[in-house]
Amino acid sequence: MIRISCVKQKGQALPLGLALLMASILLGIVLFNTGQTASEKSRLANTADAAVYSGLIWQARALNFQAYTNRAMVANQVSIGQMVSLASWTKYAYILARNIDYIGTWFPIIKPYTQAAKSITEKVDDVVVNIAETFIPIVDSVNGVLSRAQQAVYLASFAATPAIVREVVEKNDDRYSATSAYAVIGLGENAMGWSDFAKQYDDQTGLQRKADVVNRSKDEFTNARNLGTSQLLPGVPNVLNLGLVRLWVRKEGRTNLITEDTSSSDDGETSASNTGNDTEWEWKGKDTLSLHEETWKCGRRGCGWRHKEIPLGWGSRYVNGDFECEENEDGREICPRYMSQNRRAERLADRESEELDADYNGLRAYYDLTDLSRENKDPRLALRTEVELPQSEVRTASKIDGLGSDSVPSEALRSGIGEGMFGTEDQMAGDGMTSIASGELFFHPPDDYSPARRRGRYEIASLFSPYWEVKLTKTPIERRFMAWALRDETLFTEGASGVAGGADHFLGEQTEELERLRRQQQALQSRLDGALDEATRVQIETRLNTVTARISALESIDYGTDSMTAGLRQEMAQGLGSAANAQVADYEQMLEASAAQQGEELVNQFEDEVVGQVTDQLQQALEQAVEDAVDNAMSSLL
Repeated sequence: MIRISCVKQKGQALPLGLALLMASILLGIVLFNTGQTASEKSRLANTADAAVYSGLIWQARALNFQAYTNRAMVANQVSIGQMVSLASWTKYAYILARNIDYIGTWFPIIKPYTQAAKSITEKVDDVVVNIAETFIPIVDSVNGVLSRAQQAVYLASFAATPAIVREVVEKNDDRYSATSAYAVIGLGENAMGWSDFAKQYDDQTGLQRKADVVNRSKDEFTNARNLGTSQLLPGVPNVLNLGLVRLWVRKEGRTNLITEDTSSSDDGETSASNTGNDTEWEWKGKDTLSLHEETWKCGRRGCGWRHKEIPLGWGSRYVNGDFECEENEDGREICPRYMSQNRRAERLADRESEELDADYNGLRAYYDLTDLSRENKDPRLALRTEVELPQSEVRTASKIDGLGSDSVPSEALRSGIGEGMFGTEDQMAGDGMTSIASGELFFHPPDDYSPARRRGRYEIASLFSPYWEVKLTKTPIERRFMAWALRDETLFTEGASGVAGGADHFLGEQTEELERLRRQQQALQSRLDGALDEATRVQIETRLNTVTARISALESIDYGTDSMTAGLRQEMAQGLGSAANAQVADYEQMLEASAAQQGEELVNQFEDEVVGQVTDQLQQALEQAVEDAVDNAMSSLL
């Protein structure tokens, strides 16, 4: 028989449970602090990226604005050329109708029709001239506004970029700031790079380059309005061959943008100030129509075709003075030749050329890249910043009333659960958290998205193409250590062991990453060799190209601590040198005040001069155009 004895045990479990509870709470606080720190670090990094991206987006939009306004000014110049072309063509049409009406005098049956054609073309010519003389000053004034707007936007970017970076940081979290030495140096380098990135071209060489763009942008009607016999008379051959006589009709016309340098003094020497103000511009159009006759004749010099031109119609108009023609020794005007065949008609057009009564100031100053060489295929502008959060602003358990405190209680013995019972001492390197970000502005034309469309061509960056974009970039190693060194002045003064240790640790991580990518590259290559499906091969090739590019980037790193330290010193010297002309703390305020003052002066000038002038001209011109059109219409009806 087995006996079972029950022994009742007694003891205290509460102290052990309380100790376990306190340890669990402390562990929870540690996890809470870790989570809060990781969350703040992530938000800090996102804020820095957003600040850099937003600042560069403004600059990209400013460059694209320059490109759009440059294109608008070119298009406006072409439209002025079109109006001059139309005015020249209507005068040619009137003279042609006038000559036909003169011939109609010998044929009474057609006289009423030729006289009506002459009257209609004359009235049409008057209307076109009124419209051209109204239209040209308005468009010319608009170009002046666009030129001034370019200057205002470019100068405003000096103040706008730092302001945008600061505003994005503050809007994300008012505890964050971007006022560290590294952040201000980054803004200073960007401002100096922006100053050297583009410039205003108002000299003769720069404006002549723009004139070349205008001439190459002319439409077919403005550039060459030439027609042969078959185009004028459908069904008729270009040359009517009658045996010993050949006949054809030729229509020729074109309009040119002409320039003249007026910087030369009276004694023939060139002025030292060769600016755009020393250059005059003129739009001039010519139109001609001639009947050509070639007769086979024999004379003393033998037999051959004898050419004869019979002018039928001609016309020419220009704006802003006809300085293209010059007088020879005999007092006759000699003008450059526009026509290849209708030379007699062209001389008549030059003789009866008329000037449009319209204000025209020619090409205006514009912005383009400072370096216009073909070697500058890929210009880029960098922006770097640092966003910081003080340790006292990190929301850890020590900031929660009743749970922790800013410092550990000094009492040796803690009794009860009160304020500071679970107090923990927060410690952070540099007394806070920071995150640095880098980005760059670059030129990205549409053909870059599809290299197959290039067909051997490559579009060089300029401010005539609105393809400026922004991307975030990886911060170089030297820049990371530079930000670290600027936050801790003792990093170099107390020895380079800190830099060397940090460099060794960082390079060790990069080496491990390189080995991992190489193994991944081998695995992807093996999968690619065994893949049969085309879609799968494309996916694998895409991943393989990405991994290969990453390997190339890592292999380009100099894995030596000495060289990295030297690079760090060089980067710091360059960065600090960029801010040498101003105090680091006052650099941003000085830049903003200067640019804001310049921008305000330009805005006031817009309101007082340009905008008011254009508004008055537009109102007067439209009223006059409507009045003239009504009068001409009533005259035609009556």
